[in-house]
Amino acid sequence: MYTWKLFSHVIRRFDTNYNHNGGRLALFVKHHGPGYGKFTAYRKGINLWFREQGKQIVQVCKRQFEFITAQRIRRHVQIFYLYTRIWDEVALREFMRSWRLRIARNFLLSTVTVSMYNWNRERISDEDVNKYIHEIEGIQRLRDCTVVCAKCHLRIIIDVIQSNVKYCKCTGAQCTASNENIDGWQPYIERQDMLIWRRQEPGGLYAYKVYGSFSDVTAEDFLQIQIDVDYRLKWDSTAKELEIIETDPKSISSVDQSNDIIHWEMLWPSLFSNRDYVFQRRWIVNREKGIIIIVSRVTEHPNVPIIHGTHRVKSYWSYMVIRPYTEFNKPGIEFGLTYFDDPGVSVPTPITSWVALRGLPEFLIRMRNASKNYQKYKATKQSETILNSGHQLFEKQVKPDTPNSTIELDIMHNVQQENDVIENGNRDTATNSSAQKQGLLHNFYLTKLFA
Repeated sequence: MYTWKLFSHVIRRFDTNYNHNGGRLALFVKHHGPGYGKFTAYRKGINLWFREQGKQIVQVCKRQFEFITAQRIRRHVQIFYLYTRIWDEVALREFMRSWRLRIARNFLLSTVTVSMYNWNRERISDEDVNKYIHEIEGIQRLRDCTVVCAKCHLRIIIDVIQSNVKYCKCTGAQCTASNENIDGWQPYIERQDMLIWRRQEPGGLYAYKVYGSFSDVTAEDFLQIQIDVDYRLKWDSTAKELEIIETDPKSISSVDQSNDIIHWEMLWPSLFSNRDYVFQRRWIVNREKGIIIIVSRVTEHPNVPIIHGTHRVKSYWSYMVIRPYTEFNKPGIEFGLTYFDDPGVSVPTPITSWVALRGLPEFLIRMRNASKNYQKYKATKQSETILNSGHQLFEKQVKPDTPNSTIELDIMHNVQQENDVIENGNRDTATNSSAQKQGLLHNFYLTKLFA
């Protein structure tokens, strides 16, 4: 900046055409002849000098810019080679992929707005629920048509003989069932207090129908182990995440029914991706008919996008009917469950059959034990609530330095007694939980019923 100001000043001083102080410099040069023309030569020399200096400055700036750019490129290349030496190619690729996914996720979270679930279009209707009111009677007719001898009217052996069942003594072709209106259902498994049929669906997969009769379980507790997501996470070792995403506004204030959107991630063996489900589940307690109906089917919800590394199950449906022997709160129920899902993995039929024969009865037994232990679970939650409220009451009414507070001692004594009873009752459950974690191949089959 100063260079250009000096150059402009010199030009004004030595330019003969420059009118300064009334043109005295021009008149002086004109009257004194060509001897003063040396000022013109000085002016040209100064112009040439400034031009050469400008070129040199530009060249110096250019070299400086190229040097800085080359240094930065060299530094980045050195950092790149350093990281490639520290990490192998696979680790570097995984690092780049994770950062790409993180950037994409942040971008989506910042740009995508939360949309609403269309309950009017997707809601499970009353007609969809009420058509299963007579499901128990239908299963009993299926039992008579498939596993009862048409001649002697005694039970036909399916796979394993049970000690409390009278089986048919007919020989040869005489021991047959009527097989009328079975709709493709074939007897598959028999265990204590339960029968299981299966039917092949389009695509080669099977749908399953379960009938059980438990004399030591109440209908209310059996319902709760189906709908209590917190308790399901405790007794089902395959459930990684289970939460209610949204509840139908029409059923929020109802006591005997609810319609929820459930997200459920299920653990699979390490060689496979975990499976997750997004499904709508509606349950109704029909006290007039003395029956409980639970209907579930897969759906999509805008608040539950597909999780990377987890396979989203697209085909799933189930319906369960529970009927008590006498009252909802008294032991004794019979239930029927029909379900189908496609876990998205191709498993050979012999492996599927082997896993089903072992895994399904074991899971039903765990579910039965969970129903019997539900009251203990409720007692534990109540004791925790009492303990928390007791501490709050103690903090409000008693000073912290008061010795031997009777309020706190009474609360702690009562809670300790309840916990001792619960811990003694849960020893069998803890023993069973260690056995539940064995045999991950069961996950091939249990993908999952009783959602």
